[in-house]
Amino acid sequence: MHAFLTHMRAKPGQREEVIRLTTVMLEKTQSEDGIPVYVFSTSAESPDDFYFYDIYESEEARKAHESSDEFKGTMPALMKVADFVGVTTLNPYGPMKITPPSKR
Repeated sequence: MHAFLTHMRAKPGQREEVIRLTTVMLEKTQSEDGIPVYVFSTSAESPDDFYFYDIYESEEARKAHESSDEFKGTMPALMKVADFVGVTTLNPYGPMKITPPSKR
């Protein structure tokens, strides 16, 4: 299993464009296999700071995601409107609970 926590910061005046681009990626990823967790969040204290938490069941699932047309198109556009702050590779352990939020 592979997991990552990525931190990006929207460039001045680009927050809404970051949200638009990442929402497109979130929607596309819903249909991809091998990605049980794919969550994008903003910081409550600093709304221009974005955190992306993703888990891949295998290296193959990660590579398939990163080779998708959506990923290849979205990432260059995202890098124009946000600065990459850093990525942390995580090692999940123990049982996982994944319950999607209910739609209201």
